[in-house]
Amino acid sequence: MVVAVVGVALVWGSQALLFADTNDFQRVVGHLYLTPLGDGVHWALPERAFRMPGNPELASHIFTFAGWVQRFLPGHVFDLSRTALAAKVLLLGYAGVLGWLCAQALQRGAVGWAVFTLAWLVTFFMAHNIGMAQSFYAEYACLIALPLLLLGMLTTRGALRMLCLGLGAVVCGLAKVQYFYWPLLVLLCLWVGSRWQRVLPDKGLLKLLLAVQILCLVPLLIGKNAGLNAYHGVYLGSYMVLTPAQMDGLQVPAERRECIGVDAWGNALSGPGGTQVQHTKRDCYPVTPKLGKGDVLRPYLHYPLALWRLARFALPSHFTVQYFHVFPGNYYLQRHAGGVQPVTALLLRMSEWRDRIVTPLAPLFLLAALALFAASRSPHAGRLRPLAVGGLLLGLLVVSQVIIVLLGEGVRDMSKHLWAAQLALDMLVLLVAVQGLGWLWLLWRRKAAPAAQAAATA
Repeated sequence: MVVAVVGVALVWGSQALLFADTNDFQRVVGHLYLTPLGDGVHWALPERAFRMPGNPELASHIFTFAGWVQRFLPGHVFDLSRTALAAKVLLLGYAGVLGWLCAQALQRGAVGWAVFTLAWLVTFFMAHNIGMAQSFYAEYACLIALPLLLLGMLTTRGALRMLCLGLGAVVCGLAKVQYFYWPLLVLLCLWVGSRWQRVLPDKGLLKLLLAVQILCLVPLLIGKNAGLNAYHGVYLGSYMVLTPAQMDGLQVPAERRECIGVDAWGNALSGPGGTQVQHTKRDCYPVTPKLGKGDVLRPYLHYPLALWRLARFALPSHFTVQYFHVFPGNYYLQRHAGGVQPVTALLLRMSEWRDRIVTPLAPLFLLAALALFAASRSPHAGRLRPLAVGGLLLGLLVVSQVIIVLLGEGVRDMSKHLWAAQLALDMLVLLVAVQGLGWLWLLWRRKAAPAAQAAATA
């Protein structure tokens, strides 16, 4: 009953949270011809039929289906609160199943299930996570699929595991181009986990994930924004941390160096992490000849430390759940009227606490996940082994997303591009805590066993 009441309160209270449009909605749902009605939630549906999505990302097709369904509902509007509600119901279900799997790993009963379920609900419904549910961003698909992916990692039931991992990998890998490699990452974690923990790998599952990975390469190959992303990946990426001598080594023309730090819309980014923004009239994009993936990788192949320097330059300003669009203070997360205001305020406050406590400790949680995976080789690990492999996956997602984002568009809009990494980190923190409790329980039992045996003998 407590879990049910809290779940309803979280769904109701989060209705007032949404991610604002920064002209990216058009890229995802432009083919639906929606007209904004001014509140960010309701959009008038057109009388004419929808076009086929020009965007290869799966989120466009999900919203197309949702738009088709809402044509038959009262009001003739696309109500984002309806698609948000669908995501939240899924998250309630995920929290219940993940809570049960954690309680089972620690051999806890109904009270343990309730505690872990509430913990997962808090993780999913913090404002910076649940606000994405009420938006037209491609990350919506990741929100509804990443918990399913983790569920598949934690369960040991063959058919259920294959279903969750297969479906989760498809949706995550196709959700957005920057997630294209996730199925391969899942495959590698499962293979490494089976080798390390001395168990037989499920070859059928590995073959399925390999097939899914091939499918998820398609959006990467046919994406229409490759040139724009490559420009930002170079001029708002590696070039921002290279020395003049290194630029000479790459033979970058002097006239092009004036465009370093300038995005495709003429915004000049400077200062810590490129957070000092000034609009200019410089016409730096498009570049001739057109830049490609090879141009993005070239500086790092010549100067491998450039990636580390770029990360040190960007992360202090952009690794935050206070997501902002280009200009600091131009926040994505918005609050409007509606919902249960005390609950809404609590969800916003939890995001603030999270940024103060968890964000600075992110490297420690990543190291803890690696250490717990290393410990899972022990014969005493038992039911904690799937949790260790799940933690390894989440940790690798966080690290790899930082690299992919820096390569993809450099520091431009970086905090929002790291949204999935922050969700994975939130899930990782809870999973590390559960494993820590599990190992403490095992240690206590091992110490208590000799004392109990001596008492029985006496």
